[in-house]
Amino acid sequence: MKSIKKTKKTYQGLLKSTLAISGLSVLLGASAADVLAPQTVQLGQLSDIVNSMKQASATRTLVRPKMVWILDYAVEYYYDDATGMVSASGEQSKDSNAIIAFKGTSKSVNGYTINYKTNTAYEIKTDKNGALVATAVPMSKVVPDRDEKWLKATNIQTAVAAVHPVYSAMAMRQAPHIGPYNNEDVTKLQSKPNSPWVFYLNTSAVMSGSTPLNGVTKENMYRAWQVVADIYSAYQLNITTDVNVYNAAKAANPLRTGIINFVNQDGRSFAPIGSFGTTSAGTLYRNPSSGFDYGYGIGMTAAHEVGHEMGMSHDHGGSGGEYFEGIAAFEWGPIMGNYWMGANWAHRIWTWSKGEYNTATNFEDDLRIMNVNESVPYMVDDNASGKALSMDANGNIGAAQNWGQIEKTGDTDAFTFTVTGNGRLDLVIDPIEYLGMLDVDAKIYNSAGAVVASSNKPVNRSAEFSALVLPAGNYKLVITGGAEGTPQNGFSNYSSLGYYAMKGTLVGATPPTDVMLTSGVPLSNQSATIGTWKYYAIDVPAGKTKVEFSINGNNGDADLFSQLGAKPTTTTYKCKSDGPTAIETCSLTNPAAGRYYLGVYAYSAYTAVTVKATVTP
Repeated sequence: MKSIKKTKKTYQGLLKSTLAISGLSVLLGASAADVLAPQTVQLGQLSDIVNSMKQASATRTLVRPKMVWILDYAVEYYYDDATGMVSASGEQSKDSNAIIAFKGTSKSVNGYTINYKTNTAYEIKTDKNGALVATAVPMSKVVPDRDEKWLKATNIQTAVAAVHPVYSAMAMRQAPHIGPYNNEDVTKLQSKPNSPWVFYLNTSAVMSGSTPLNGVTKENMYRAWQVVADIYSAYQLNITTDVNVYNAAKAANPLRTGIINFVNQDGRSFAPIGSFGTTSAGTLYRNPSSGFDYGYGIGMTAAHEVGHEMGMSHDHGGSGGEYFEGIAAFEWGPIMGNYWMGANWAHRIWTWSKGEYNTATNFEDDLRIMNVNESVPYMVDDNASGKALSMDANGNIGAAQNWGQIEKTGDTDAFTFTVTGNGRLDLVIDPIEYLGMLDVDAKIYNSAGAVVASSNKPVNRSAEFSALVLPAGNYKLVITGGAEGTPQNGFSNYSSLGYYAMKGTLVGATPPTDVMLTSGVPLSNQSATIGTWKYYAIDVPAGKTKVEFSINGNNGDADLFSQLGAKPTTTTYKCKSDGPTAIETCSLTNPAAGRYYLGVYAYSAYTAVTVKATVTP
């Protein structure tokens, strides 16, 4: 990997050699308008330009990026790797309002030049002969939210005051971005810690240290981050406000990173199409005087602009024209449309789209763009083969143990349970993200595979089974993303994705003998009499770096043992911790995939012990 930054003076000579190689005759200091006056300009062979960058970067080993000059632009950040991937971005030499960015391979790149002062733009592409070509385009093609016609025609952003969503009572930090604000440092937030794919919300201009400016609360800042984390939670994309996390990811591979800058003034937010994978940033205005808030308003605006940076255009149609206004009857709309139209809907749901609604004119597959075009992977299936529904001896089903994620279109999560007599099920299944995309659909199957009950509450997003009588037998609860209406007048399950949890009771059931744990989620209030065992289990997927088991309590003496594929004993285990208290920890590095059993032995009686297992990616 090479990424270098050089001063203008250092690269006077390099500029001349680069231009000579590319066959251009451009004077240093010429303006962008002078250089790119024609509708189409051939910039030279891409291979020559990339090779000149490589040569320049090879001459320096400084940690900070150096500069390479192309035309009248300073490419301040350049990267290439052994696979031939390339990323470059920077500014015009005389005007920081003029930027350049492109990415791709050593044989084919896409990008743009933009001059925000003159409102001009050029698309950069590689033609069939390997030449880099710049073609003049309307500004709105490269930066969609700079469409001045729509801006003058509507004032919806200043006219609508958003109603904040209500947190589900089941939102209990099942993932870092789930649940209400709890005094976190809002400059250090991460939705997917340790992921190499990072999008940075640069809030530094609207903060004084860790304190927000302009009377904005820390909770509001948290909610803004949380909305973006919700919208992108199906992907292994770490939405962060921590500059150190971003810088580390950028140094490793900028093609896996993106950035949007919060600015401390009013204005219309915007971002260049496809700038993810470069250091070219979007711009997010604070707009407090326009009625914007740092929950729904700023969060959804950020999510929309990040969508542009990921490569998505606007979802058009209906009376909204450039920005489809959604379908009020189902309280649904596309993220890349006019999300302000539904700001007051009680159960609003805004999802990615592929143009299924009947007035659509944009048929881009948003999920595919992020997963295939930008190579951001989906989250790993957390329930690939089914799990036992976790409940205590009284049949209580808790949200801390029974939750999951619908990661991609058509994903299903199954939970099994057994009824020994005449059973009665009372169960609510909620989406648990603050502004998530999941509409919960739930079905219960008997042992013959027949559906005995189903629920998908209309315009509510939850599923519920109330006083459902179940005869003795084995059952399977299946949860998936729901749909309402038709894809043409409503929404499909295409982007019904996200986290859910469930809570309720099942009378007449046989509780599983082993309580299934969820990574990082503590199970509290465990107790046992002297000389007895209690067992727990957790499934560890392949490729994890560590699994850690712990118990924590102030009463009695509990010892901890773990084993792979079988219940541990005091003599057969993978790791153990057997000190004189009920506070014990043991861990395994690079664990083999499989089900790990955690055994807690009561050396003396214990009460109020918390059990936890954490799997590290």
